[in-house]
Amino acid sequence: MERLLFLVVVAVMAPVIASFLSVVIHRLPREGMSIWRPARSQCPACGAALGPRDLAPILSWVASRGRCRHCGARVPFRYPLLELLLLGLWLAAAWRDGPTWLFARDALFLALLEVLVFIDLDTMTLPHRFTVAGVVSGLAFAAFGVGLEWPDALIGIVLGYFVPWILSGIYRLVRGQAGMGGGDFVLLAMIGAHTGPSGAVVAFLLAVLAGAVVGVAIIARRRGAEGARLAIPFGPFLALGGAVALFWGPAIVGAYLRTAGLQ
Repeated sequence: MERLLFLVVVAVMAPVIASFLSVVIHRLPREGMSIWRPARSQCPACGAALGPRDLAPILSWVASRGRCRHCGARVPFRYPLLELLLLGLWLAAAWRDGPTWLFARDALFLALLEVLVFIDLDTMTLPHRFTVAGVVSGLAFAAFGVGLEWPDALIGIVLGYFVPWILSGIYRLVRGQAGMGGGDFVLLAMIGAHTGPSGAVVAFLLAVLAGAVVGVAIIARRRGAEGARLAIPFGPFLALGGAVALFWGPAIVGAYLRTAGLQ
């Protein structure tokens, strides 16, 4: 009964928090905007102030059929998608962790991943204010005995940062251009702070695999050279790998070790 009540509370909270995160994603990367200014949310098309009936997570988008009730402009599907995505991730973490400090750690980690994915898609940047906060929070939770042992969190941070940094340096020497940005290094360090060194490796390998598949598909769709010149943000792939590592990292590593005869 306690677990069920906790899941209900999380199901109510997650879309509300995600709605706030959409404000963070939209405003913080933009000059002259903050989560406090302007004081009220506005329709990007007509500038009309949005009230509670316009901002109810998921339900308002469904009720308005994805349009602003003031001007009729389309409201992007990304807003309910963001809310549904966090809802699913938090419910999965709540089911696994229960009402514990481990859930608090995982919920914060998943929320940061979501914010970083959408900001990277919008701006091709991974702001350090979020990635560094994730590194610090992961190490802090580990220091208080939540989740990883703190040496594992520290090793995960170091490995997560320096492996892509070294590989990117090699790529720069060979190709004359950077393969990844500095934000990607810190994001993988953040993932390592929450999932440990094995999780950082799993996340990186999955990100490279997913990125390669998407990259090949884009090149094929855009006819070779034109697609090859297209810049693709790597942060979403790392975030996907980080979420997979959080939930299934140990199982993936264990399966690999058994297959390789090392366990």
